[in-house]
Amino acid sequence: MSSKQSLSTGASEEPARSRLSVHNFTETICEQSIYFHVLCLKDSFLLWIGQQPANMSNLAVALSTKIDSIPSASLLMGEMTDPVSTTLAQKLAKLTGKQVFVSCDLPQDRMLLPLVETRIINELKAVPDKFYF
Repeated sequence: MSSKQSLSTGASEEPARSRLSVHNFTETICEQSIYFHVLCLKDSFLLWIGQQPANMSNLAVALSTKIDSIPSASLLMGEMTDPVSTTLAQKLAKLTGKQVFVSCDLPQDRMLLPLVETRIINELKAVPDKFYF
């Protein structure tokens, strides 16, 4: 039997192709280069935001539920005292209705963070297929 034949039916099957993809974009915000890396997943996405070199020191996840209008969120790794990743994951989950993972490696800056959030939302609206399928 060839490697492309199904064991159960003997029918020819093509290997599954991965639909995972990576989308990168950069923006200068408050005179700082901010890098964005999106791992596009089925019905979800992972977003890393930071400055070079890439460092995933925290990771939060959020997803919408039928129980509450505010998405459930949890910090998977990192410091509990830094709510940036969790808050952003919640906002993006609410906006998209998808499960969202966020790792944000930026300083807590009241001027910078709202501009970063706006840039992400603009990119998400411009090319939603780069975030999830």
